Amino acid sequence: MDISSVAGSSLLYRAEQTQQAVSTSMMKQAAEQQNQVANLLAQNAQQAPQPTSKSGNSFSFSTYA
Repeated sequence: MDISSVAGSSLLYRAEQTQQAVSTSMMKQAAEQQNQVANLLAQNAQQAPQPTSKSGNSFSFSTYA
């Protein structure tokens, strides 16, 4: 194996490592964004008004979406 082959292999390996680091960073960022969305949905669910009973155990739910 000559020096140019070793150098080329080394550069290719380094490029692959860089690509893997970028991919890992992007996955981490996506996970953090999903976590933020989940937290916002949880807060929204806590702030949403609870259904009230009209008579006894029957509840009235809106089907309008």
